[in-house]
Amino acid sequence: MNVNRTEAELWKSFCAGDEKSLVTLYEHYYSTFFVWGCKWLSGEPDFVKDQLQDFFIYIWEKRDKLSLDVNVKAYLLTSFRRQLIYQWKRYQKTQPTEEFYHSLSLHDSELLDADLITAQFSKLEKALLLLSPAQREVVELRFLENKSMQEIADHKNTSIRTVYNLLHRGINKLRSEINEKNFLWLW
Repeated sequence: MNVNRTEAELWKSFCAGDEKSLVTLYEHYYSTFFVWGCKWLSGEPDFVKDQLQDFFIYIWEKRDKLSLDVNVKAYLLTSFRRQLIYQWKRYQKTQPTEEFYHSLSLHDSELLDADLITAQFSKLEKALLLLSPAQREVVELRFLENKSMQEIADHKNTSIRTVYNLLHRGINKLRSEINEKNFLWLW
């Protein structure tokens, strides 16, 4: 996201109908929301991708009715979660609705709090900026794009040992910056 443009300004221009703001929001939040969607519906990445596309279309169509004074990330993540659950319930006719929602709530109840999510991702985003470009690329390829070590090595045209070293150093730096031993649950 453009550092000269705050989230609030971006959100207001989006709500006013600026298509570039839609693209910026989409590009900025797609990976994060995809990861969360896959956590909530483990083993359903194709469904999550479809619903993520539909979600951004939906908010674009409803943009004139959206509140302007919001925490953008928390608002969008909470809205996406609601739509994802609603669509999943419709998709899964065989599983009782209450049972699905109950199992989701019990399994990830602490993760579903939008404020907690926003705070954790904010810490992660700041920590990622402290990594070298090579470390950040390897961490993102490994955890956001779910690439294997060999795929990353091929992509970077380097050895697997170099990829392991970059990943190890990157994770150690993230761990020390975030001050959490098990921060990888964010992905």
